[in-house]
Amino acid sequence: MNEITKEELLEGLLGFGLFADKLPSIFSSEEFYNYCKTKEFPKFEGKGYDYIRYETTRNTNIPRRISIPNPFAYSNLCKHIYDHWQDLRKVLEDHTSNQKYKISQIHIQKLKKQKLLFEMNKHYTDKDSSLSMFLDKLQIMKKVRVSADISNCFPSIYSHSLSWAIVGKDIAKKNKDNRNEWYNKLDYFVRNLKNEETNGLLIGPHTSNLLSEIILCCIDQDLAPNYNYIRNIDDYTCYVGSDEEAERFLLDLNTSLKKYELTLNAKKTEIVKLPISSVSDWLRTLNCYHIGNDYTEDKKVVFHFNRLKAYLDLVINLANSTNNQSVYTYAIKTISNTYLGKRAMSYYINTIHHLVCLYPYLVHWLEKFVFDTFNVSKEIIQEIACDVYNEGYNRHIYESCSFAIYWSLKYDFDLSYDHVENSFESGDCIFMLLSYLKTIRGKGKNNDKKMRFKEKAKKLIDDMDRYWLFIYEVLPMKDLPSESFRAIKAKKVSFIKKEFL
Repeated sequence: MNEITKEELLEGLLGFGLFADKLPSIFSSEEFYNYCKTKEFPKFEGKGYDYIRYETTRNTNIPRRISIPNPFAYSNLCKHIYDHWQDLRKVLEDHTSNQKYKISQIHIQKLKKQKLLFEMNKHYTDKDSSLSMFLDKLQIMKKVRVSADISNCFPSIYSHSLSWAIVGKDIAKKNKDNRNEWYNKLDYFVRNLKNEETNGLLIGPHTSNLLSEIILCCIDQDLAPNYNYIRNIDDYTCYVGSDEEAERFLLDLNTSLKKYELTLNAKKTEIVKLPISSVSDWLRTLNCYHIGNDYTEDKKVVFHFNRLKAYLDLVINLANSTNNQSVYTYAIKTISNTYLGKRAMSYYINTIHHLVCLYPYLVHWLEKFVFDTFNVSKEIIQEIACDVYNEGYNRHIYESCSFAIYWSLKYDFDLSYDHVENSFESGDCIFMLLSYLKTIRGKGKNNDKKMRFKEKAKKLIDDMDRYWLFIYEVLPMKDLPSESFRAIKAKKVSFIKKEFL
């Protein structure tokens, strides 16, 4: 944390942390950050705002809601965190001072050659050789592994509990009406992101990943002296000497969680005997698969057709037998590092085409690990996009429709669907906005369709907070309902990356 200056923190959170990485890679708040910077970070109207809902599909095919907060409420929160970054660092330092090693594995951090401060992975732990070797030793002389996680962690975090974690519950309650205390203001700005509600941090904006650590590090402070464990956000893995100690860990964890109105997820609590393999059976099976002995000039292993076909059969069997769709994403990453000949490429792309229609969560992986890696032709991407769109619309998985339109914008092809009418029927903010961007980029004037989008945006003004991104990008400055939105529109601030406008 000490490596992150307050200026880097503000830029990382406000300029690169407003939009979750699960969204199509078309959004950016960098222009909004630059606007705020030139205005010396104005305090926008302090009130509660609603937020945009967006459903993303997990590898279980179950949707998960992520959120896009109102930019002005988010700016106020980021500025307050900036103003009190030294105080927050001191809190986090105090809460982790009794740890022998870094218990929290995924958190806000300074990333190499990047301005954003949070990624949903723990790859940096693997690069920290001393920490990695220490973690490998945690289970030595232990007989039992305990796995547990917090039930609905972010949606269950009580905003007032931030003050409890910072100064203690007694002091926080004693000073709860003192609006001059910085921790009470933090609570206030957090609530304003969620319509003044006290329950829940929004999933998506990177501020939530920082604020959650304030509470979760307090829980670590209780547990660290007595247990060897690691934590990936709200996911705990602890190594103990007996079943009795395992039960005691769960009891102590639950007791600490209760202090902050949090609970354990009983369905994901597991106690298993050691030793156990370091990786899952399916992962070991895939890692042991011999891809081949031939290499290209740039040292990529050649995945010949017959070997690739057998590998994909194995992947499908493992995914079905384990009921774990993560097998597919691991295989896609593995294949992206190989060379495919013409026949192997055709078979692989057809398989991917089939899988992404069955498992919509794979839309997140195709652009980077398939389309761009293998220079897939525009015509083939168009075929995949059309089928993904059709499946998504029929199954009301509007994320699939949004990604199909996003691909059509990035790779420049048409979609043979009435995405305008479909997006209006969906009521999905991101789907409607992408449909609008496709319309204004389309061939011909499309003036009638553009006017329909303006009419739709005007009808939604009463629900501005839940559709602010769509309404702001579609309507001219004079039709926007608030002075703040008109002010940034006057400066031509957009939340869409320039190449897509």
